[in-house]
Amino acid sequence: MLTVIFSPTLFAQNRSYQGKVIDAVYHTPVAYAAVYIQSTSYGSVTDNVGEFSFTAPDSLQHILLVIVRPDFKISYLPLTQQDVDNLLISLHPDDFDAKTQVLLDSLTDKKNSLVVLLDKATRFVTNDWIPLGNPDLNKFDFGRIQTFPTYNPIEGVRLRAGVASNARLSPYFFLQGYVAYGFVDQQFKYRGETTWSFNRKMYHDGEFLKNNLNILYEKDLYSPGEMHPRSPNNLLLITYRRSENEATYRNFAEMNYEREYKTGFAHTVWLRRARLVPQGVLRFENQIDDMIFVDDALHTAEIGLLLRYSQREAYIQQKRKRKPVEMTSPVFFFSHTFGNYDYFGEVKSWHRSEISVQKRFLTGTAGRLDAVVEMTRIWNKVPFPLLVYPNQRQRHHIENNAFFLNRALEFMADEQATIRTTFVGEDLLLSKIPQLNRLQVRELISLRASWGRLSKKNDPALSPNLYTFPVTSYRYGSVPYVEGTVGITRLLGLLRVEYVHRFTYRNHPDALQGKIRVDVTL
Repeated sequence: MLTVIFSPTLFAQNRSYQGKVIDAVYHTPVAYAAVYIQSTSYGSVTDNVGEFSFTAPDSLQHILLVIVRPDFKISYLPLTQQDVDNLLISLHPDDFDAKTQVLLDSLTDKKNSLVVLLDKATRFVTNDWIPLGNPDLNKFDFGRIQTFPTYNPIEGVRLRAGVASNARLSPYFFLQGYVAYGFVDQQFKYRGETTWSFNRKMYHDGEFLKNNLNILYEKDLYSPGEMHPRSPNNLLLITYRRSENEATYRNFAEMNYEREYKTGFAHTVWLRRARLVPQGVLRFENQIDDMIFVDDALHTAEIGLLLRYSQREAYIQQKRKRKPVEMTSPVFFFSHTFGNYDYFGEVKSWHRSEISVQKRFLTGTAGRLDAVVEMTRIWNKVPFPLLVYPNQRQRHHIENNAFFLNRALEFMADEQATIRTTFVGEDLLLSKIPQLNRLQVRELISLRASWGRLSKKNDPALSPNLYTFPVTSYRYGSVPYVEGTVGITRLLGLLRVEYVHRFTYRNHPDALQGKIRVDVTL
């Protein structure tokens, strides 16, 4: 009798529901979507690659699966005849932003036609790439719009044009590159890159999760004082602001392998050979007694490893856009480079280590505070192009501003620490003014500081066999270099305008005490 009574309970089973949620338009994963059985507590949330899994009693009848995610239409999926072990669910974007923009444009009178025009221009620039041919069939895109054209004191007006293949050519093999020309230095620059993705891609090689083998060659401007050695040459608007006569022409060949994991861990390993040629009045020279030895170029070779970790890394991926979903998790970087350089025919080695921590803090509805702390050390004796400078920074999603008023090679150091903090308002004064809110203008306050030291082995005045420092270069004193800004940002979602003030080392010759800065923030 007991066996008969309890047999339904003893033999009751759960059914497993597993699958993936994707964007119906772009076919990319939809992270953090709620998936549950209607009118029950059974369900789950998709992970950072759109996958989900949960169990529910198999006694449930007429199951209706509900899928909810902001920016997408709610989806309902009957499961009476579905394979619940391998579900593929497509969510359609709700197009709210596009519909809102159409409504705002229709309500805008002729007096604000300029604002509408600026809005359209901004959307054109932020899209960054233009399909070459039919947008539904094209295999190559033209871009980047944001880097064509730019201006800097070395090249003057710089025009740059590039192309990149997409998954319609091959979902595993990708090509991209650009050609640039400066009308002042009258030199062509270029970059070519091939990528093999071990994961099938929906549109481009940068989609999360990366698992890419890259081979590339580049010839372009490189300023050791304004760029991280591994930063892509994608500076916007006014590039190389303080690098006149303190930059180089660099050409290098590299092979690297980059991989990202669902856990938020990522790593990159690379091999590179490079050649740096001084630009303008910059010289690679060594003075011994009354004799001056001039080196035409600095040749280097290196192998390196970069590790990155972010606990909740996830993206909204639409064509070539890769927009982070969650930005408050701290991001940790560690990298180490081992290399050698040719110094007047003598090969010498060096090691470089870097640590970076980046974090965004939300201050209620008032706004957000971004903070970046970085430490770098050169362990060996190196010529000054291989030293560390304040603007050699690891970039990531959060606002990570460059120092602005210091010269590119103003501070020489082989050990350095920097901190950058930026506050951007959300629901403060400017958001209450309709005209400014329509332009998306927000408050901006930032403070940046760097401090380091130069060991005796890397000081040409104390150690022989080193390039002589440029005349505008100095050592850090007992206080850090500090500058701060106040201004507005996100003007039309694109521009920032701010006043930058220099607080320390104001007695350096030709030091900028303060200046208005106009820049692009994307």
